[in-house]
Amino acid sequence: MIRLAPRSLKVIVLLGLIGFAAALSVLNLAYRVPQAERAVEQDNRQHLLQDLSRLQSSLEYLLLKSDIEGARREVAILSFNHDYTVGVLTDETGRVIAATQRAWLGRPVAEVLPGFDAAEAARAAAERRAHIAISADRNSLLAYGGIQIGSGAQELRSSRVGSLFLEYDLRRTKAKEAREIVDQSIYAAAWVTGMALMLWVAFHFLLTRRTERLVQAAERLAAGDLDARSGIGGDDELGRLGRAFDAMAGEVGDTQRRLREDIAERMRTEDKLRASEASYRAIFDASEDAIFVFAIDSGAVVDANLKARSAYGYALAEMRNIDIAALSAGSRTYTRQDMMKLLARANAGEHLHFEWHRNSRDGMARWDEVFLKRVTIGGQPRILALTRDITEKKRAAEELSRQRETLYQREKLAALGSLLAGVAHELNNPLSVVVARAVMLEERGDRATHAAAVKIRAAAERCARIVRTFLAMARQQAPQRAPVCINDVVGAALEITDYALRSGGVEVVRDLAADIPRILADADQLHQVFMNLIINAQQALQEQAPPRRIVLASRFDGNADVVTISVADNGPGIPEALRTRIFEPYFTTKPTGMGTGVGLSVSHAIVEQHGGRLTVDCPPEGGTRFTIDLPCETSDAADADRTRTMLRGPAHSAVLVVDDEPEIRQMLSTILDDAGYQVVTAASAREALQRMDGAHFDVILADMRMPEFDGRALFREIERRWPERTRRVVFVTGDTLSPTLRNFAAECGRPVIEKPFLPGDVRRVVARTAAACRSGDPA
Repeated sequence: MIRLAPRSLKVIVLLGLIGFAAALSVLNLAYRVPQAERAVEQDNRQHLLQDLSRLQSSLEYLLLKSDIEGARREVAILSFNHDYTVGVLTDETGRVIAATQRAWLGRPVAEVLPGFDAAEAARAAAERRAHIAISADRNSLLAYGGIQIGSGAQELRSSRVGSLFLEYDLRRTKAKEAREIVDQSIYAAAWVTGMALMLWVAFHFLLTRRTERLVQAAERLAAGDLDARSGIGGDDELGRLGRAFDAMAGEVGDTQRRLREDIAERMRTEDKLRASEASYRAIFDASEDAIFVFAIDSGAVVDANLKARSAYGYALAEMRNIDIAALSAGSRTYTRQDMMKLLARANAGEHLHFEWHRNSRDGMARWDEVFLKRVTIGGQPRILALTRDITEKKRAAEELSRQRETLYQREKLAALGSLLAGVAHELNNPLSVVVARAVMLEERGDRATHAAAVKIRAAAERCARIVRTFLAMARQQAPQRAPVCINDVVGAALEITDYALRSGGVEVVRDLAADIPRILADADQLHQVFMNLIINAQQALQEQAPPRRIVLASRFDGNADVVTISVADNGPGIPEALRTRIFEPYFTTKPTGMGTGVGLSVSHAIVEQHGGRLTVDCPPEGGTRFTIDLPCETSDAADADRTRTMLRGPAHSAVLVVDDEPEIRQMLSTILDDAGYQVVTAASAREALQRMDGAHFDVILADMRMPEFDGRALFREIERRWPERTRRVVFVTGDTLSPTLRNFAAECGRPVIEKPFLPGDVRRVVARTAAACRSGDPA
């Protein structure tokens, strides 16, 4: 039994032969049917011409005799011939006078026969001969002829001409011819198909069966059956092909077996490589340091571990599109050329260690420690880079250095404080005498003496303010808010910087409003702020060509209840890009050794602690202007301090003055005597205790620093013997720098008169303390 496998040669040949027979039949039909139709049209055209000629003769004869009924019968006979579908005779006006259908009689021919060509009919009538045309669908013949119509017996030749219309149906004849051609074609196709089948059987037994064996053997071999053979014999071409295939199959089998053994060995090797690669990748990605592998020639990133991708913010695919220079782009230490030189040195065998500024995707400034060395990976020479983030390490080192510097500065400040404490104590005592004597000369002397006393007092007070300012700068004490005249603080800062400004050729313009109210603030801290701003302006003007000018202005906005102080210079100004950073700690634009970068940040913090704000701008005309806005806060205590106080003591009020300096004792005694107090003096604490043991005193003025038995010891002894008298004690000192003395005074809650003092200040404190003791309230 013959099996027809799909797409086999025998199927293709069979289908080809059958297709050939079918195509031959179709071509025969396509050629013969139109030819037969044309023959039918030609034969029927001749037949129609004969019938039309005969009918013309008959109708003219009848119509010349005026036998219209005979003409109608002659036309009606056509209806019995199934090949004629239309027969119409019209007169010279185009009206139907005879037709195969009686319903058409008397109607216009154009209405009855719309498919006929009126022009063709007119031409046929004029020429007196028959015209034959084919219809648009080629299924019928249309005949036109002219017919003479007689009008009387005496006429031998009529002047009236009518028209004859005939339609001959070709469909029946054409269908008959087509059926005959189809039958012939089927008969021929059957013969051709039979011949094709016979050829196919012969082809199968001679060629395709043996070819199929060869194909099956090839398919088995391709499927992996290395023992597949065709077994085709014979000396013809197929036999030789079969033997050649069998020999080739043997060679393929041997080669395939050897190849399988090689593949198995390679797979075992690849498994070992994958295991090794997995171990390498696990160690590579588990490292806490960022690791890069670079190409030697271009510096391109070949590989990067997880830490590197995380630290620099790039995926591995993105990493492979950049190089080592891009990773350190923008470095403050290495350019692209430098990085390529380092790669070349590493390729030469050097082990390099350096630091670079990391260029990560997030733009954060980080420092990395980098190690470079040459390695071989996958048989290729590469540069291995290990980078470690040392930003925090650097910050810690910088912080340690800063703390060391801070400690050093504090030690210097402590030493300076100790020195200032001694200097202040030694200066304040004589300054107190000078100031107080000058005030007393003002009050008592004549006009000439008064003028001299005013100058002496002004000079002494200036010296006193300078001493106090130095003490305030060195105190480093906690902020203490009190009513402050801001113009006085600005003036004090200018007194300290006056020499530096004058020697630097800087003109100082004071535009201080007189209506500035007192504000509740720490005078020492604000003094530090103004000092920083003035010194910064003076340093900014050093390289500026004259004129050099600093303008200090103060204003009070009553609507907003804000005091505004500005420090402006006509220097080079501050670039806009740096204005947002100048208040950052340790940020400075000054050369090394000229600035620490803490002055403005400390000033900014002080102003904010006072509820104000410190801003900077550069006016269009040039220079820099710092503006301080401070809220105008006052307290009841401040208001009370501004009210009039009793400067003269009550009658019979007794005051004990305790000081080891005779000039100070005498000065305090004179100031209080003039105010109406009964004054008793003591040169030491022991003498004071003896006097207190036998007398009553409303106020006790005690110097804090005295030999052997100082003011603190005196206070403790009074507290031990007469606890109720401690609230009568007022301390006098020229050493306000010592934190021990400040803390002791604060702990006791007693007022302190600082040297050098003014007579009015002494009388005010003594009067307030005496009044408080009489009323029972604490002073």
